[in-house]
Amino acid sequence: MKLRTASILFAIAVSITSASAQSVYPGKETIDKKEISGLTLSQSIPEKHLITYWESYLEKFGKVKGKKGVNTIEKAFIPAVSPNPVQVISQVGSVSKTASKVFLALNVDGTYITNDSDSGYRAAESVLKDFSNYAAVREEVRLADDVFSVAEKSHQKLQREIEDKTKEIEKTERKLTELRSEVEKGKADSQTSLLDLQNKQKALEAAKIKVPSLK
Repeated sequence: MKLRTASILFAIAVSITSASAQSVYPGKETIDKKEISGLTLSQSIPEKHLITYWESYLEKFGKVKGKKGVNTIEKAFIPAVSPNPVQVISQVGSVSKTASKVFLALNVDGTYITNDSDSGYRAAESVLKDFSNYAAVREEVRLADDVFSVAEKSHQKLQREIEDKTKEIEKTERKLTELRSEVEKGKADSQTSLLDLQNKQKALEAAKIKVPSLK
């Protein structure tokens, strides 16, 4: 159990290190049959979990609408990017079994932020990097919770085994007590039977003496 827990903790440490690694770069995605330019963040977190973290994170910018992994905010409030409302279009996609990516398109006054020469690019990049840290912490909690659940189930299993064996011992002890009682009763009955046998033997011998001799 200790070895397994240590292995899981090591896996968590590796996952946290990978999850917190920030890789933001310009990218393009086709959403609703329309190619959109924006920024992409790679994250070593499974897609289904990253989607949850991303949706939660986006809520601080405004009312989020979502479908099939695509989340949008019509009028997001992101002061670091622009004092004006920002249209947010985003999509979370899988890269591999343990990694995924977030595509973020920010439309400011009718223009998408697409490369580092655009105004607001650094701020947009910071949004994704901030999310990367947010997601890494959430993932750390999730993985730690998984380890706790495994340890808890193992402990509960051991407790059940102890309880089952304790009941078995108690049952065996009751049976032993019954057997000891039966043995003691058997000894007493055997002693009584022996006395009865001896008496009957004496009666037999006495009866034999009374039989006339055939001589």
